This record gives sequence, structure tokens and C-alpha cells, in this order.
Amino acid sequence: MIKIGLVGLGYMGTTHLDVYRQLAGKAAVVAIAEPDAKKRAGDFSGAGGNIGNRTDAPSLSGIELYESLEALLANADVDVVDITLPTFMHRDAVLGALAAGKHAICEKPLALDYDAAREMADAAKQAGRSLYVGQCIRFWPAYVAARELLLGGTLGKARTAAFSRVSPLPGWMWRGWARDQQKSGGAPLDLHIHDADYISHLFGRPSAVSAFVGGRRGSSGRIDHIAACYHYPDDLLVTAVGAWEYAAGYPFSMTFSIHADGGTLALAADGTLALYRDGAEPETIPVAPGDGWMHELGHFVDCIAAGEPSAVISAEEAVFAVKLVMAAVESARIGRRVEIPETP
Repeated sequence: MIKIGLVGLGYMGTTHLDVYRQLAGKAAVVAIAEPDAKKRAGDFSGAGGNIGNRTDAPSLSGIELYESLEALLANADVDVVDITLPTFMHRDAVLGALAAGKHAICEKPLALDYDAAREMADAAKQAGRSLYVGQCIRFWPAYVAARELLLGGTLGKARTAAFSRVSPLPGWMWRGWARDQQKSGGAPLDLHIHDADYISHLFGRPSAVSAFVGGRRGSSGRIDHIAACYHYPDDLLVTAVGAWEYAAGYPFSMTFSIHADGGTLALAADGTLALYRDGAEPETIPVAPGDGWMHELGHFVDCIAAGEPSAVISAEEAVFAVKLVMAAVESARIGRRVEIPETP
């Protein structure tokens, strides 16, 4: 049984708590660190997110509750620390968990910049502990099915791919931290990184990126909309848009269209994955039940139990995802293509 110490009880923290309950027998949350006394008392009314708001109140019965991360780290029963804090708090929390001899699971993005992400991955190696990063789209059933189809070769060579991830401006996060570019990295690091990471997971690491940014901006210079072209050889055209400046009430959606020699694979906003071929009726592609968080955390727990690294997402790949998005932001800033070295 893997014993989890959960840090943060916002939308993602309560989501992870629910998942671990479903993994009963494999994992159990034995400790939680949360500075908000209302949440420690079981009031999650403020825990909203872009894929629904929390309406239930998961029980905290039988769980040791702490006000600080430091107190949780002193709990010898905790095997792994699951960090669902705001992005600007990731570095210190991960380094603290590793220094305490714990494995760490960290929500994406790993860090706000490449240097911090690099430091965190290196610290895990030096501590002899595992660092798992929640790039959940690698585990999201429709995206997994699409990758299996494309890498299986039945569709032939991919020619173009277009990804989109759009949302209203996030107003549900604790103290509005996401709206501060210095705390969240804006739409590029908080939202677009999902597709940037999946693109490299699907097609390999791009050699360069060209990007533009726009949308409304706050006083911190926050980027609310990014459009990027990730460059590959052999005329493969891959584009992705990440935006969160849309009006309140606009539905969150994540979609893609991938065209290959053997047909067009598309994920619709309602979650339907379909294959379109010339001269044939559209084919609905079956996908596994559940969401990416369930599959992701189940995988991480299995890896920890087996003492193995993840074959789906390594800490190095999570570091590269940050590097890739920051290259896109830099391309938009200087107004030209940015080359991406092969080194992590």
C-alpha cells in the first residue's frame, strides 16, 4: 500500500483525493497539508476548475491534517508527496519532499522556468527518489487512443495536426494566482503546455517553434492567448492554440484534428474521437473509460510500488515541456522562429 501525503486541497487536490479513493488497496491518502482552515474542515465550496466545479465534499476522516508542508514531511508514514499547489510553489515543495526522502508527484507545469525545472529533476536523481509530473493529457483516453492509432501505422504518415485548448479566464483559483503571469506563466505554461507536451509525445521533439501571442492582458503582462507552430522535418505541419481570455460561461474545450495519408482523426469538443476516410462513413473510435487523472495517478502508484520510473512521462520530458513552451513565448517576444536544442 502506497501512503500518500497530499499537499493542497483546491480543485486538483480534491480531484486527486477522489482518485486515490478509487485506488483503494493500492494507495491511501494518510496525510494532507492545507493552510486554509475551512478546507481542512471539509468546506470545498471554492474548489472550482475548468472541467466542472466541485459539488460534493470528500470525507477527510482518518487522514492526518496539517497546516503546513513542513509538518506533513515529518510524518514518517508518508511514502510519496503529491503536490497540487499553485505553480509558483512547486519548486520549493518538490525540493522539500525530496530532501525529506519522499518520492514526489507534482502537478503540471513542473516549474515556471527551465532552470527551476532542471533543478527539480536533478534533485530527484541526487536524492535517489522518483519525480512524477502530472502531464495528464498523455493519459487522457482519447489522446492515448489517437497516439496508438497513429504509431500503429494503419493510418500511414501524418501530414498535418492542429490542436486547440480554450477556456474562459480562470477566476476560480486561490487568490486569483493564475491571473498573475509571475505565478502561473499565463495561458502558455498553465494551459498550452498540455498540447505542447502531447505534440512532442506524439511526433517527437520539434526542432524549432514559431509563435504569436495576444488576448487581454493584466497588469503583470499576462499572456492570455498563444498560437504556435512546432517545426518538424518532412513537411509535417503542427499547430496549436491555447487561450483562456474567453468570456465567462464560454465552455472549456480541448480538440484536435490530425490528418494522415490514411484519413483524418479528430477529437470533438464533446469528447468523441472519430476517424474520417475518403469514401467511408465516419468511424467512432472507442476509448477507455475514465479521465486522464485516474489513469495517470494509477500509473504513478504502480510505478512507485514496482520501484520503476514511468515509461509514459519522465521528469526529463516534463523539463523539456517547460523548455518548449518557454521557447514559444520567446519566439513571440522576438518575432521570429526559435531553434530548440536536442538536450533536455
